[in-house]
Amino acid sequence: MSGYRRQGNRGGFDSRNKLSNAGPRMEWKPKGKVDVSLESASCSQNDKSSNMLITEESAAKDVVCGVDDLKLASVSGNDDDNSQKVKQFGDKSQNEDVNGRLSHTGFDICQKGVSSVIKLKPPLHKINRDIRNQNKQSMKGKNIIFLRPGMVLMKGYISFDDQVSIVKTCRDLGISAGGFYQPGYSSGTKLHLKMFCLGKNWDPESSKYTEFRPFDKSKPQEIPEKFQGIVKKAIQDSNEFIQGGNRSSDEGRLIPTMSPDICIVNFYNKSGRLGLHQDKDESETSLRKELPVVSFSLGDSAEFLYGETRSIDEAEKVILESGDVLIFGGKSRLIYHGVTSICPDTAPTLLIEATDMSPGRLNLTFRKF
Repeated sequence: MSGYRRQGNRGGFDSRNKLSNAGPRMEWKPKGKVDVSLESASCSQNDKSSNMLITEESAAKDVVCGVDDLKLASVSGNDDDNSQKVKQFGDKSQNEDVNGRLSHTGFDICQKGVSSVIKLKPPLHKINRDIRNQNKQSMKGKNIIFLRPGMVLMKGYISFDDQVSIVKTCRDLGISAGGFYQPGYSSGTKLHLKMFCLGKNWDPESSKYTEFRPFDKSKPQEIPEKFQGIVKKAIQDSNEFIQGGNRSSDEGRLIPTMSPDICIVNFYNKSGRLGLHQDKDESETSLRKELPVVSFSLGDSAEFLYGETRSIDEAEKVILESGDVLIFGGKSRLIYHGVTSICPDTAPTLLIEATDMSPGRLNLTFRKF
């Protein structure tokens, strides 16, 4: 579920513009205050149309965040009309050694060891709010929402401890060989996204799975057993919920079981988006059996759209929050889906405290090749 957007250029002091004795000293005046309240950063229904408008050239070509990120959204409605293909260029974390070979130094999704970042302790009311939310969730038990046949949303399914473990594991995998990298287009424009794969490599340029990553020949590591366990348990709990509430009409509603052998891990910033698309690069057998895609959300929340067609106006919308699991398989395996926006500063404060995770959304999507 990838792509990511621009951040404004940082202003800086130019040492060449020094004060001289040629004229009077200018009196410095402070700038006005900037509104950084949560209300100003929240997602709303009014954002639905404006969030899909991208004015910058790089944004127009960018693919952006979400379930199975890095897929090009077709404006014409025909997948074959996408003439702009993704070409993988190494980012600054990949440098050539003395023999001209790519040397991967990794990208850290957490803020550990970054001396330029001054980490402020979160306000007590935010910590207390997170604790209350955790307690409410534990009292509720499983909160599963049936969206459509073969598609369910499991709110807060991943426990806090497991969220911390997943973030830390992805951080360690991301800074190792075969870890996070930044793809780009043949035009030279780079995506505002970091990505790596487990099990098999997904090549954005060819839209195919391969055993090795083309630009550095690295082989993806295997999916951790803990991740596998959460995926299988989520599918099992989803089907128990469906059977429990719809015993007389289960046909076509249940989600096929599977053991994932592919995971695409994406980390994207809070301005990421993803046009409506289908996940259909898996094998013919996997698609014929309608084996599900299972998505983990961690960090900032996202507005997620899904529907029968590419039409945004006809799509349904749900909010994916940290700890949510979304599953679509069976009759919903080829559902169109995408992300219209990321809700800034919505990640649980306790998760940020425990992991030093950078602002943005971490998304893991599991599937069977």
